[in-house]
Amino acid sequence: MAAPVPPPTQPGFSYADAGQVCPRFVMALYSADTRRDAGPGDAYQRAMRFASSTLAGQSAAADRDGRWATWAGHRVHLNTVVEPFADLPQPADNAITARRTIRVTATPVGEDGWRGWTERSVIDCALRRGGPDGPGWRVTGYEIRQAGLR
Repeated sequence: MAAPVPPPTQPGFSYADAGQVCPRFVMALYSADTRRDAGPGDAYQRAMRFASSTLAGQSAAADRDGRWATWAGHRVHLNTVVEPFADLPQPADNAITARRTIRVTATPVGEDGWRGWTERSVIDCALRRGGPDGPGWRVTGYEIRQAGLR
């Protein structure tokens, strides 16, 4: 069995605070920019800098996004806002696991003034500290709940 491959890292980020890792992960996940990205999977790859090696090693469905051609035609970037969200009490953190919930609002904005539908979602992050990924916190799993479009 091969040794686990360490996940990519974000230079200058310490990974010491679970409350910072999940929002950074979500912001990166919703950072698509057709002016610089080769495809929709590039944002997912940026998010993997905050993920565990196991999650980073999984294939991303983000490589296939039916909106990409429309977005590219308008030279879109996502205008994204993330904030902590508490809809239900979270289990208490312990030495190695934590959970965080983030609300994200993302609007595709084109260079030509075009605007797409604003997506509102809630992201639940499961985080783990230590193990083969090093001493800091990493996102080990996440669930996206759609909160609506407008």
